[in-house]
Amino acid sequence: MYVSNSVLSTGSWYKIAVKQEGIYKIDIQFLNSLGISTNNLSSASIRLYGNGGGMLDENNATARQDDLFENAVEMFDGGDGIFNGNDYFLFYAAGPNHWLKDSIHQRFTHQKNLYSDSSYYFISIGGSGKRIATKTINAIANVSVNSFNERYFYENDLINFLNSGKQWFGEEFSTANGNSVNRNISVDFTGLILSQPVTLSVSLAGRSVAANSNFNVAVNNQAVQTINIPAVSGYFLDAYATTVAQINNFTASQSTLNIAFTFNAGTAGAQGWLDWFELHDRKNLAMNSAGQLFFRDWQSVANNNIASFTINNTTATTEVWEITNALEPQKINASFNTNQTGFINDASQLREYVAFNNSNFLTPVALNKISNQNLHQSTRADLIIITNSSLLSEANRLAAFHVQHDGYAVTVATTDQIYNEFSSAIPDPTALRDFVKMFFDKAGSDSTLRPKYLLLFGAASFDYKNRISNNSNIVPCYESLISVDPLATYTSDDFFGLLNDSDDVNTISPPSLLDIGIGRLPARNLNEAKIMVDKIIRYHSAQSFGPWRNQMVFVADDKDNDLHVQDAEVVSADASTTNPLFNQNKIYLDAYKMVSGSGGSRYPDVNAAIVNQVFNGSLLFNYNGHGGYQQLSGSAVLTKTELNQFNNPDKLPLFITATCDFAPYDDPTKNSLGIALLNTDSTGAIALMTTTRDVFAASNLVLNDNYEKIALQPDANGKYLTLGEAVKRTKNYTYQTYGDVYNNRKFVLLGDPAMKLAFPEWKLQLTTINNKNISNNDTLKALNKYVFAGKLTDASDNFRSDFNGTVYVTVFDKPQQVSTLGNDPASPVMPFTTQTNVLYKGIATAKNGLFHFTFIVPKDISYQTGKGRISLYASDGVHDANGVSTSFYIGGAGTIISADTSGPVIQPYINDTNFKNGGLTDENPVLLINLFDSSGINTVGTGIGHDITAVIDGDEKNIIVLNNFYSSVANGYQQGQVLYQLPTLLPGKHSIKIKAWDVVDNSGEAVIDFVVMDKNKLQIKNLYNYPNPFHSSTTFSFEHNQPGVDMDINIDIFDLNGRWVDRIKRSINNAGDRVISIQWNGTNEIGRKMMRGVYIYRIIVSSTNGVASATQKLIVL
Repeated sequence: MYVSNSVLSTGSWYKIAVKQEGIYKIDIQFLNSLGISTNNLSSASIRLYGNGGGMLDENNATARQDDLFENAVEMFDGGDGIFNGNDYFLFYAAGPNHWLKDSIHQRFTHQKNLYSDSSYYFISIGGSGKRIATKTINAIANVSVNSFNERYFYENDLINFLNSGKQWFGEEFSTANGNSVNRNISVDFTGLILSQPVTLSVSLAGRSVAANSNFNVAVNNQAVQTINIPAVSGYFLDAYATTVAQINNFTASQSTLNIAFTFNAGTAGAQGWLDWFELHDRKNLAMNSAGQLFFRDWQSVANNNIASFTINNTTATTEVWEITNALEPQKINASFNTNQTGFINDASQLREYVAFNNSNFLTPVALNKISNQNLHQSTRADLIIITNSSLLSEANRLAAFHVQHDGYAVTVATTDQIYNEFSSAIPDPTALRDFVKMFFDKAGSDSTLRPKYLLLFGAASFDYKNRISNNSNIVPCYESLISVDPLATYTSDDFFGLLNDSDDVNTISPPSLLDIGIGRLPARNLNEAKIMVDKIIRYHSAQSFGPWRNQMVFVADDKDNDLHVQDAEVVSADASTTNPLFNQNKIYLDAYKMVSGSGGSRYPDVNAAIVNQVFNGSLLFNYNGHGGYQQLSGSAVLTKTELNQFNNPDKLPLFITATCDFAPYDDPTKNSLGIALLNTDSTGAIALMTTTRDVFAASNLVLNDNYEKIALQPDANGKYLTLGEAVKRTKNYTYQTYGDVYNNRKFVLLGDPAMKLAFPEWKLQLTTINNKNISNNDTLKALNKYVFAGKLTDASDNFRSDFNGTVYVTVFDKPQQVSTLGNDPASPVMPFTTQTNVLYKGIATAKNGLFHFTFIVPKDISYQTGKGRISLYASDGVHDANGVSTSFYIGGAGTIISADTSGPVIQPYINDTNFKNGGLTDENPVLLINLFDSSGINTVGTGIGHDITAVIDGDEKNIIVLNNFYSSVANGYQQGQVLYQLPTLLPGKHSIKIKAWDVVDNSGEAVIDFVVMDKNKLQIKNLYNYPNPFHSSTTFSFEHNQPGVDMDINIDIFDLNGRWVDRIKRSINNAGDRVISIQWNGTNEIGRKMMRGVYIYRIIVSSTNGVASATQKLIVL
């Protein structure tokens, strides 16, 4: 079925291009321009390969050429076998466009190549080349032919209305922007038989809101057609324009046809467009002035017919080739007599011919020599990566990671390599599908040998031909046939995963199913590619371990009669039922205060909650509601402003966005937030299961819910699916059970399909409470102290005594019912359940697979008894584990065991503990608070006013509750830390007042002051050295406004006469906002101790955001 090796695997190969169908001539000068040595070149060794023009059929059932096909050429070498002097050879080349034949109705329809304006061929030197054969028919003709069926089309692809789909349109008819409502196009039809009818097929489009418009079409001032264009509604989800095609016959008065189009607008501002037109007619069979005549004749076709063709105006050098099979042209044995060339051929089927004189040959475009390649040699791959040569280094780096990390067999191929072997170098997306199908077919019925994942590594574009500026057609996508209907047009990478012989992307009832897990990394350049690969590799490293892997967040919009809250409740409930290990945080817009302004309704607290949820970390971020490519919700939730505040380099979530066109990766004109989440360095998302076009909420819910239930379900061995496999199964199940195929195809995995989410692989189990078996269902009471113990097992429940690591514990109070606020008039108040009140969050040490932790239940619990929840996570830098327990109750009052009357001790900092009060920071600092209390810190959140809170600059109306950002230190419940990502702050002085309570309701307060400076310009402050004066050594310290940035630091020391004494150079990576690590021993550049006295030192600090300097004095004793 497939060749074992591509012809391109050996020898020297040179690529050439042709712009149109014709007979082409190649001589010595042309070969030399390609870099081919023609010194003593054997003419027999010259070979030509190519698969003709036109697009590949998207239907898998259609036969296609495997690898490059050798084409026959006609050689003119003077008979000496050496290609020299004026020698040349001729070949027939099919152009990029194609005519589709309808034998039943004896007509043609043109097919413009959507992907290329050129066809490509390859020249190779070596072996014995294929030469054209001569065809002779020894039969008596029963039909004479002296005229033929001519065909012509006109089509300019200039505009795609919705930047989507394969339909492009041409010239605009309107009164706007210098356009006209009249256009004339002339076609020279020399030889036209005026007595025969001409068929004119026209396709037009119009956009006129509420009123119909029409086109008048005339040929040589003779009215031929009036084409009515029905109005459009103007609604953004209805068709943008109306397309109409019409066929009419007319009789021409002359061979030059002047076709006039006039647009009659239905309303002011209406627009019309010419899509294309075709002309079909009869011409006299006579050589034209171009010297190449292409012809065919329907009238002579019948069973057992033998036709005699007579061509007028020829010469003795005129040749006739049959080109019915464009890859196997044949030279017809023709005769010449008095300006006429005649031949006989079988006419039982329609045949295509070209007659040409020994002049006016076409010349191809010389391109380049290509390297040897052999994709056909590939036999097996778990992961196939298709990329562009410009991104190859990063694709190879990712491939190497999967080989090392997962043991995958990985094949990396560039688009050009695939095109060369599978589409004769035409950049046809179907070639990529056929390449993947080769692996699938070679595996046969053995599913274990089939490829599992396809990664399309590169951005895509609806514009295959680079007509728009700043295009990003790097690894092409599939575009739907429809372009004018926003609900029926789409892009889909599913196309590349339809690999069975019977699959056809254009058949949707029933739809074809995916045979491989597919994802895309839409990198537009090498830097973005590096960012994405860096994030994937870091995601799998030990530094990304953490309890954030136990967390999921569900966000819901506030509109449409609570529809999106209801959807989120369905999805979150099914997620919990499928896998109860994961904690859920629900951020429903209508449960937060709405702020109205000139820009509409806004939810600043929701955005703050999202930023801080991302900061704390979440394995999965799920959104249901309205949205677009710039934001979620019409209330501007999660915009690039929030993305710029994200600080989660080791806690990257999977974003699932059941919303409209959040990541239209094929539209370079839209700088989408979805893509930005992927290509932003060290933050954002690890992947997205998202949409590319307008979608329906009902259909979104089906696919969203199916994905959660499939992706969160481990197998019998505790193993989870990869991203690609989960999406494949989700889509296939949805295709089989739900009828909205278009909606399903609009969802795409932007991410690495071969990677898994960071699901913990092992298990944690609680065994006892205060030395009683956990299964006793004890009740935890307020103010009582409890000691829990547990163990760690692997996925098969084997106890792991070799595990020594850290266990993270979160104890939740009972579930509570809360309600939305009914902010939107169309959305009434709706109750929903959460379980987010934290009684205790701490850290324990696991030793030899065992662990324990202690805490006091806060006084402020809800005293009604109900089921509690303990969430566990552990890691040792190599493995991680999680677990959950609901085998206990919480409620009622216990015995007070503490006489504590003092509130917590509070020590606030900015970014890190080196910070000094009043110091510098950037606009997005992190608030760090160390807390201590002998009874433990209260984070339960049910006692009125008994939260850990922060007030910025005295704004008591916007108190920040920090309960969820607190965690106790290892093996203790009395002290812990808050880490909170502050909102973006304006430059200037700021203060934060912090208040915290212990579990017996004593409070404490603290205040921290700091100065925000513009991080786009490096600034330093508070430079000093200590001790000062000093004898043996001193340490330099300064503050700056760019925490987390790499810095180069030079400190020059001078005496009071200005003489340079010494220089200290340091490079600091990921610097905090206070540097305290630079020491000097008081010696000069040759190591000699400095004399006592006063010295001046100057520090120069440089980073990617500039250079800053400062000067101070020091004293040597």
